[in-house]
Amino acid sequence: MIDFGLLVSVIAALGVPALLSRFWSVSSLAPETTVVDAFLLPAAVGLVVGRLVTLAIDDPGSIGSVSDMLVIRSGVEFWPGVAAAMATAAWQGRRAPGGPLGRLADLTPLAMAGYGTYEAACLFRDGCYGPVSALGLRPDGLDVKMVPIGLLMAIGVFATAALARGLCRSGWPAGAVIAAGLAFIAITRSVASIWLPRLGSAPTRQHTTSVGVAVLAGGACLAAVRLGRRQPGAAAP
Repeated sequence: MIDFGLLVSVIAALGVPALLSRFWSVSSLAPETTVVDAFLLPAAVGLVVGRLVTLAIDDPGSIGSVSDMLVIRSGVEFWPGVAAAMATAAWQGRRAPGGPLGRLADLTPLAMAGYGTYEAACLFRDGCYGPVSALGLRPDGLDVKMVPIGLLMAIGVFATAALARGLCRSGWPAGAVIAAGLAFIAITRSVASIWLPRLGSAPTRQHTTSVGVAVLAGGACLAAVRLGRRQPGAAAP
């Protein structure tokens, strides 16, 4: 059975960056290569790795079962998937102008826009969950309205994607742009996880890992900016 909500979400997450690329050009891509081409393999690798990590953590015995692997809705570990997708994109860009880091920096704003689109597409999946509120949306199967945290995340990610694009164009070092993009998403996910439904009162794995990534990425961004300033002829951010 086809999961149409998930299918629409994936198509939208690829389509929006493709449309944005008409305005946010990616100079490190060859003329015959589209943004969708650049995203497909990294996204597939990230999805597989993220799913495998989830199974390894939650149900190691199911690793190797194709049917269990294909139940994407039951969980995909986000940050291992992101790391795998970035490594794949960097490998694809090893001969690109600016090298692997240049390719990743070029793609960072568009990748953020794709992720923001996926979060907004909660409307096409099971609905957008969040705290119960008199004002909000009613997810499928519930009788109460909730603040649509997914939509709020999408707004935040799109805003920071535009900021990352500005940093890239202003001459920030590629490593700083990449780290800033990671920090922006990690902060958004860590804050959103506070308000999303969860079992118990303890912080979720999403929250703790996102806080850790935010700290590490923020430190890496500052270090890359300082290093860029020390290099002769480097543009000041």
